[in-house]
Amino acid sequence: MSTTTPTPQETPRILVVDDAADTRLLLNLRLQRQGYEVLTAGSGTEALEIIQKEGLPDLVLLDIMMPGMDGFAVAQELRRMGDIPIIFLSALSDTETKVEGLSRFAEDYITKPFDFEELLARIRRVLLRVAAAGEADPEHTIDDYLQVNFAQQYAVVGGKQVTLTPTENRLLHILYANRGRVLSPGFLLAKAWDPVRQGTVESLWVHMRRLRSKIEPDPDNPRYIVTVRGQGYCLPQRIRTPDGEEATTI
Repeated sequence: MSTTTPTPQETPRILVVDDAADTRLLLNLRLQRQGYEVLTAGSGTEALEIIQKEGLPDLVLLDIMMPGMDGFAVAQELRRMGDIPIIFLSALSDTETKVEGLSRFAEDYITKPFDFEELLARIRRVLLRVAAAGEADPEHTIDDYLQVNFAQQYAVVGGKQVTLTPTENRLLHILYANRGRVLSPGFLLAKAWDPVRQGTVESLWVHMRRLRSKIEPDPDNPRYIVTVRGQGYCLPQRIRTPDGEEATTI
């Protein structure tokens, strides 16, 4: 019987976060054999850095007892980034920890040592639910050239899908929710960055430049993320078309 290799867009991406190298290696090998794309991180900080670089995964398998940021702290940060499904994999088996994990953060909770086939069944169940929910996630139409799905963190630019990083997605979402308003750098930094790890005006410039490079037909002459000198940034209610006319955003 022949099998069809999924295309990259069809392949769910799973991030494994565990400080135990043998667990990361085992899950990496066995999940790849099941056709999943796998990323691994040995700490919470590394996991967040991977997501900032690669974008949101479809699912996170997350240990709780880790040095530095524990699993609950990582899960809280993931929730801030977006609606990322989480399955806890932990040696902690007490009811209180399980209840806290399931009620606050996770889709599921599996205690170590675990049976891989059981884990695989639970992964498939969660991904099926997410896929069904994703079908209902709307693409917000800005104009005929640009549409954005904030829940799934991508933009459709001239018919081509482009992945947005969590920070890019938050910035664009804030601009979209405030269409026609000029938003100051301070406002954007307060809304799009973690209060603990505050952004800077320089980091805002960098992210805006990268975002423009992804969504603007001409990043040097932007029509979606417009700079109002001395005031801030704006997503206009009326977008300039290439011929110089204006069209109202939806």
